Order: sequence, then structure tokens, then C-alpha cells
Amino acid sequence: MELSATQAAKKVGKSVPTITRAIKSGKLTAKPRDKGGWIIEASELFRVWPAVSNDSDVIPQKLQSETPNETSVLQREVELLREMLDEVKTDRDSWREQANKITALIEDQSAKPKGFWARLKG
Repeated sequence: MELSATQAAKKVGKSVPTITRAIKSGKLTAKPRDKGGWIIEASELFRVWPAVSNDSDVIPQKLQSETPNETSVLQREVELLREMLDEVKTDRDSWREQANKITALIEDQSAKPKGFWARLKG
């Protein structure tokens, strides 16, 4: 029975990138398709990984075997984004303070009494 990478991933509870990495590394033998993708023999697939009994086993196994590194990378990215956000907030507050000072100066200038000639003209 011939399987695509997606079908193979579902049969053994792995992700498609895991299947394609195994093919590229030579761990799993497959034939390339003309339009892209892979043709994998079921016997070859099950030689490398055991079949998953049902679909409910697929998600936990994927989460345990595929995502710890991805999770740590994403956590680090979130930390960096939070640091950047703090810097942006600091800059925003600084610009807001400058804008308030300039607005106050402009209002002070308009509140000052007019010069002699301006008072004469009315």
C-alpha cells in the first residue's frame, strides 16, 4: 500500500516534517512524486515506526516527541517580544511627555498679553 507523507504521519503518529526529515536522512525510503511530495510503502513505514492504534494516540505522541524544542524556542521568542514591548512603551511615554511639554509651552505663549502694536490694532 502506497501512502503520502501526510497519510504516513497519521498512521504512525508523527508529524509530516518528521516523516520528510527521515526520508531526507535516509532513515525511511520513499519515492519522490512528479508533482512534489513522497510515495511511501506502508511496509517501509512500519519498519521504522510502529503503527498507532487509533487517532486519539496521535496528538499526545506528537506533543511529547515533536514539540519540546519548538516550545522552548517559542517561549524565548515570547520573552524577547515582551522585552521589545517594554522598550516601546518606555519610548511612547517619553514622546507623550515631550508632547505635553510642547503643548503647555504653546498654550503659555497664547495666554501672554499681546504686544503694544497688537493691542493698538485691537
